[in-house]
Amino acid sequence: MLGSWVVKVGCFGCFVLVVAGLALLVLAGGAVFLSSSIFGTPEVAPVAFSRSDGYSAQQKLYEIVQRQAGRSSRKDPISLTEAEANAFLSRHLDEGTVPLSPIVVRFKADEFVVQGQTALRNLIQSHPFSWAAPYLPSRYLNRPIWVTVEGRITIAGGGESTGRSADVTLHDFALGRQPISPFFLYALMGPSGGGLFHFRVPGVVESIDVQGGRLVIKTR
Repeated sequence: MLGSWVVKVGCFGCFVLVVAGLALLVLAGGAVFLSSSIFGTPEVAPVAFSRSDGYSAQQKLYEIVQRQAGRSSRKDPISLTEAEANAFLSRHLDEGTVPLSPIVVRFKADEFVVQGQTALRNLIQSHPFSWAAPYLPSRYLNRPIWVTVEGRITIAGGGESTGRSADVTLHDFALGRQPISPFFLYALMGPSGGGLFHFRVPGVVESIDVQGGRLVIKTR
């Protein structure tokens, strides 16, 4: 009986610690949300692109589909320029889980840098922050905010017929002009980030790297 009481006390203690941890996380998140610096405009250098850049990007991505279906025998790496990437994403990331408009993509050294503007409420998707969102002033939740992320993409698992997984690992993150730990964005949006941190790619894709200011996609 004494052992049962000890177990109950221990479980209650764990529960209290979890609740306290969540409360601290929410309070920390609230402090970040109410910080005026997160609504500031960071340094953004737009990338010039044309309609032809968007068409070129579509053709290159369609080549991956062709290779996956066995209708293309090409094996050479597929290279996307910054202009092509920006032209394509500017048309395809203005809707969805986290719409970003405008959006700027840069390929720096061996990492990508993405800057985009969205409403703050679009970033709050995971518990416990989603529970707290209804209690935050709507003028904050609906206000546009600049998001800056920097990281890498790795490909793992699966086969050519079943598809593979792409994982985005962030090294830097900022809201407005306020640098924040990337962990905070993972906590806000959940493990998959609404499909932005973890997503499926055709099984023929072997790697996605940044090389010489370009995004290079290698296939099997």
